[in-house]
Amino acid sequence: MNKKLLTIFLFALFSLNLSAQEAVKNSSDKAMPGGMNSFRAEVAKQIDLSDFIWKEPFRLVVTFIVSKEGKMENIKLEESSGNTEFDQRILDGIKRIRKKKWTPARKNGEPVESFYTLPLTFHPPK
Repeated sequence: MNKKLLTIFLFALFSLNLSAQEAVKNSSDKAMPGGMNSFRAEVAKQIDLSDFIWKEPFRLVVTFIVSKEGKMENIKLEESSGNTEFDQRILDGIKRIRKKKWTPARKNGEPVESFYTLPLTFHPPK
């Protein structure tokens, strides 16, 4: 891997701050195989930011549903970065990994659909 690609990958990996907020109360955790750190790493690998330059941190928010079957569905942008092309790259990157099966949330022992909110904060390269 050349030095530029490695730098971009590491920047993306450590600059994306992902968190999930659960909409289902009193349920066991739903999870991506390998956990949220694995999910963060997969998202970072799927996003090419090499064409973009920015000076200030900014945030966008992506939402999706994890179905009863453990599938990522209805991936949507809730809060834009202000750059349509950038937003689309983020959505495309997340959509490329949606085929991976999640462990669905459970309520009273039964699988249930759950809602994720992923706030993503991007910091300028140093």
